[in-house]
Amino acid sequence: MTKFNNRILIIDDDTRIHEDFRKILGIKEELSEFDEMESALFSDESGSRTSIEYELDSAYQGQEGYEKVLKANATGNPYALAFVDMRMPPGWDGLETIKHIWEEDKHIQLVICTAYSDYSWSEVLYHLGASDRLIILKKPFDMVEVQQIATALTTKWNVSMESAARLQRIRESEEKYRTVIDSVDNTIVTMDENGEIIFVNHNPWSLLEHKGQDNYYLGIKEEYRDQVKESVKDVIRNGVQKNVEFASVGNDHETLWSEGRISPYYKNDEVVAATLVASDITARKALDWQLRHDELTGLANRGCFVSKLEEKLILRDDGDKYAILFIDLDHFNLVNDCFGHELGDKVLVEVSKIIADNIDADDMLARLGGDEFAIFKELGREVHDIHAYTEALRESLKTSILIDGFEIYPSVSIGIVISEDRTDTSTSLMRDADAALYHAKSSGRNRFEYFDQEVRENVIRRVNLGAELRAAIEKNQFQVLYQPIVNVAEKKISGFEALIRWNHPQRGIVSPVEFIPIAEETGLIVQITRKVLEAVCRQFEDWKQHGINDVNIAVNCSAREFKEQDLDKIIADVFPEEHISRLEIELTESSIMDDVNRAIENMKRLAAMGVGVSIDDFGTGYSSFGYIKQFAIRKLKIDRVFIKDTPGDEDDVAIVEAIIAMANRLKIRVVAEGVETADQLKYLASAKCDFIQGYLLGKPMSADDAENLLKQEQDWLNKHLDQV
Repeated sequence: MTKFNNRILIIDDDTRIHEDFRKILGIKEELSEFDEMESALFSDESGSRTSIEYELDSAYQGQEGYEKVLKANATGNPYALAFVDMRMPPGWDGLETIKHIWEEDKHIQLVICTAYSDYSWSEVLYHLGASDRLIILKKPFDMVEVQQIATALTTKWNVSMESAARLQRIRESEEKYRTVIDSVDNTIVTMDENGEIIFVNHNPWSLLEHKGQDNYYLGIKEEYRDQVKESVKDVIRNGVQKNVEFASVGNDHETLWSEGRISPYYKNDEVVAATLVASDITARKALDWQLRHDELTGLANRGCFVSKLEEKLILRDDGDKYAILFIDLDHFNLVNDCFGHELGDKVLVEVSKIIADNIDADDMLARLGGDEFAIFKELGREVHDIHAYTEALRESLKTSILIDGFEIYPSVSIGIVISEDRTDTSTSLMRDADAALYHAKSSGRNRFEYFDQEVRENVIRRVNLGAELRAAIEKNQFQVLYQPIVNVAEKKISGFEALIRWNHPQRGIVSPVEFIPIAEETGLIVQITRKVLEAVCRQFEDWKQHGINDVNIAVNCSAREFKEQDLDKIIADVFPEEHISRLEIELTESSIMDDVNRAIENMKRLAAMGVGVSIDDFGTGYSSFGYIKQFAIRKLKIDRVFIKDTPGDEDDVAIVEAIIAMANRLKIRVVAEGVETADQLKYLASAKCDFIQGYLLGKPMSADDAENLLKQEQDWLNKHLDQV
């Protein structure tokens, strides 16, 4: 019998981790007296050490570990198991390390050994695949758990290797051959060109596919059946392998996806049949669908829309004409504000169904995000009556929608661009359709506009808005409103978020959504933020005169300003030292993650001044968990998207509670924004969320109203928090 492979590789940049593994798994004779005493002291059982003596090897970076695997395999002395840390700066992280190792060693068992991860488990599965050679071990480890994993996985490696060798030895034995084949997860079926089954293994998944029929083709969905038939015939006729992907119907009528390879089956040196080895890729298909579709409506998302648009443009013939329609719900924010985001989501679902009923089979419909949809329409070689089509679509969307007892009358603005030129690109068409949509909205909404010279001029007018912004700054046309933030445990107003509004002399209140992007583009955002900071400073001073000294005010900072400007110098110039400690700066994840190192330095400078730093809309960006402990932050604001479905949505509850738990461990306070219902408030209080902000507790208000609220704080809080 082959000698048991007990070789284990530890890949971790922390030398202490290697020492821990040595104490847990090392040969007893190699342990010092102190190690033995420590093991006896902290072990659950005196005899808890495994009977297997492991040969441990260490690597302190991912690339070093990869090279050791290469060397071990080259010398015929491979590792059975590797424990891999996920974060090993500055070199490869755990994910990249595992990818490289698996490229060279298809058999090594791997354990992700980490307390943090720059990747979610879904991302790990997407990049590495759902493998039985990969498990997770959380730090700090339990000794028995490490021993059990080492025992199980090294044994599994040895059993796997022995099984492979045994399979080679028993190929001539039909009974033993079937025993091994039936134990694998894949479907293995040999059939003739008509689909008549000669041999099939008996794993449960394969039984789902052919359902006991003698003809394998009967289990395949009709739209894929001819493809598989022709592939089988081609393999038998030409003796070459072919890859296939197809869908079948399971016992519960669900769709099962298969991916496999068809190989020639020889008898007396003649191809007489074909063997299909197929794996279940249903989960991968589901994940791919999620990545390319909008979760709420089930429509294609922006990425999928752009990808398919590019395919169409590449394959177009001379003379082919297409139309791109961008559709935006008018004043949809009022639906969310008046009825809540849950009802708003239901409106979006119903609107998507109405649009879907008005497109042809060759058209493509997508939800680009928020309340914006897009249609790709093939027009052939003639521009048909796109005007009539769009008018009919717009009229159909005027139909009232009854949701939860409320009758909603949606209207839409539509921007249209016609593509007649082979030089058109997806980027230019999307840009022009968006410009046409903007023109429709700025022209009064509830209408549609084509992209043409007038739209181009409208874009120019939008640029001119920058000049109006400069005048607005000079004439002080901005107003700062304040939305209360409540400390749940103390039942106290802890502060306010300062929100800017532009009182345009002709257009009235201009939303920040419209002017902030232009302010960022023109660089005027610096002066606007300074106006807000000056207003907040005056408010601090005014409240001080009225005996209010313990209320903080949070100010949003744009991504561009945080990354490019000396924000700490601006704050020091505006604020006297006595007020700085009550100022908080809110940053979005995107403004931080674009340049992590610079963001860390900027936050440290603000924190050193006494300014509180918060991360706004937390959870909607990427990779924050990997860097969060390095950020000099005081608070995390959980994005409203995770609050709106609590406490009913278990996934959102899990996310919220995970953020709160992580923040508590890092001594960071948590703010939940977008709280609109009493149930949400009760849940967040029970989950130990520190602060609450949302329309349930107060909409943005003037400075005078905010001061009056503080004077009536106890009565107001008793009214709103009496159920907590």
